Formats: sequence, C-alpha cells, structure tokens
Amino acid sequence: MNLFAKPLLASAALYAAILPPAHAELDVGRLKTAIETSIEADYPKLDALYKEIHAHPELAFQEVKTAAKLAAEMQALGFDVTERVGKTGLVAIYKNGDGPTIMVRTELDALPMEEKTGLPYASRDQTNWNGRDTFVAHSCGHDIHMASWVGTAKTLLGLKDQWHGGLMFIAQPAEEIASGAKAMLNDGLFTRFGKPDFACGLHDGPVPYGDVLYRIGVGASSADALNITFRGRVGHGAAPQYTIDPVMIAARFIVDVQSVISREKNPTEFGVLSIGAIHGGSAGNIIPDSVQLQGNSLRVQQT
Repeated sequence: MNLFAKPLLASAALYAAILPPAHAELDVGRLKTAIETSIEADYPKLDALYKEIHAHPELAFQEVKTAAKLAAEMQALGFDVTERVGKTGLVAIYKNGDGPTIMVRTELDALPMEEKTGLPYASRDQTNWNGRDTFVAHSCGHDIHMASWVGTAKTLLGLKDQWHGGLMFIAQPAEEIASGAKAMLNDGLFTRFGKPDFACGLHDGPVPYGDVLYRIGVGASSADALNITFRGRVGHGAAPQYTIDPVMIAARFIVDVQSVISREKNPTEFGVLSIGAIHGGSAGNIIPDSVQLQGNSLRVQQT
C-alpha cells in the first residue's frame, strides 16, 4: 500500500468496529472488503491532499489556510463544520441516528525548520516565528495525519448504512507547542459540541514501511517547553573582567543540566531534557547582556 493507506485502513476499521452496527451482526469480511475498496478509490485524491498540505505547512496558531482546506473537505462530505475553535482549530460533526459519539483527532501545525528531502512537493514556505524569519516543514507527520483523517471520514460515511451514532472530527492547532488542546477546551470544545463517548487518534512513526504498531501500557511521553533567559552585563570581549558573561553561564548550564538526567534521575525511569536553541549576542567581540535558551523536556504520562 501507499504512504498512509495502512494507517488509514487501520483507523477506518477501528472506528467502524466501535460504532454499533446498523444490523444485528457486523459482517467483518464484508466490512474489510468495503473499506479496502473505498480507500483504493479515494487514494489519488487523498494523496494529492497530503502533498498540498505538505508543500504549504503552517506553524502553531497560524494554520488558517490548512484549517480552511480541511473545513472545505469535511463540508463537502456533509459534516456540520465550525471553524476558529481555539483560535485556528475546527470541529466537524456528523449525526447518523442514535448511538455513541466517536471523536477522531488530527493536528494542524508544522515545525519551524527547513525541509531538505529534495521531494518535488517539498516545502519551501517561510514565515515569521518569534521575531525571526524561518522555513516551515511538516517533519512530524501531521500532514499524513490530516490526509488520513479526511480519508477516515470519507470511508465511514461511505459505510453509514452499516453503523449508527455520531462522528466528532476535530483538527487541533498548535500541537507542537502544547497549547492547542487547551485552547480548544477553553473555547468550550466539550460544552459547545458535547463530550464524545470514545476518543481516537493515530500517529505515524519511524518504523518499517507498511507496519502498524500497537503497545500495551505506556506508549508515549508528555512534553513541556523550557524557556530560560540568562542576564548579565554587557561589555567588550577584550575586557571580560568588567562584564557578567551570560554566554558562559548558559553554556555551563547546558552541560550541568544533563547531569540531572544522567546522575540524579533513576536510570530505570524515563526522562529526557534537550536544549534545541540558544540565542544571544550580535557581534563576536561583544559580550552580550542576555542569552536565551529554548528546550524540551519529556516524561512518561500517556498510556
């Protein structure tokens, strides 16, 4: 199968199995054939959607065009779509008789980095992020998730004579900065649209092509952002004795903080702390008055 057909097939089958059958029994063999046929028929359009999203990514809370594209796709399928939930998120609702409601989630945002894959549909888009110009790329697979999300919706609606209940498809902004889910909840996600009976999602990963993985117990970690500013006293590099050098302090901190992970944390417990960005200074011969660090810490929280 192609790029995201395997996870799309798995997700469509899972959601169809959760929803109550419209008839006395669920014909698994017939359902499998119907899902595979639907995916094969829809795949060219879904592949084009994936490549369009991949080529034009948007950063957290900037996903205006991405959200609009998904909203149009869901409206064309017959979903009742509400945009700008949690700033740039959207909620798509479909009712098919009485029964439980399943929530299916995708993310919208990309990362502030340059794509160097050389693909014909590689992103070359740029934007302003935290006061600086940056390339933008879907390097975490959210483009695959979005295409699979639309494909799952199309497949389930094509099988609506075999199940009854409700579908609640949400597209969450700002997953990469861990703010989008909270923004949607604060905007009344579950009070305005109701609380689903089941919530599902998927995530691609660096595994062999065509594989679908599952795990019992802990399966992922929770991330927290780390932003630290070290303040010093500016001065000339030729007279460091008159300065307080925040570059040296920041460099020492980066080295020392790793000892927390390697020497103070129990080796059998999960924990990661990474510094991914350091900003400070404007000239090689001037000691700046401040240095900013940005990092990421991970801990096991999800099952």
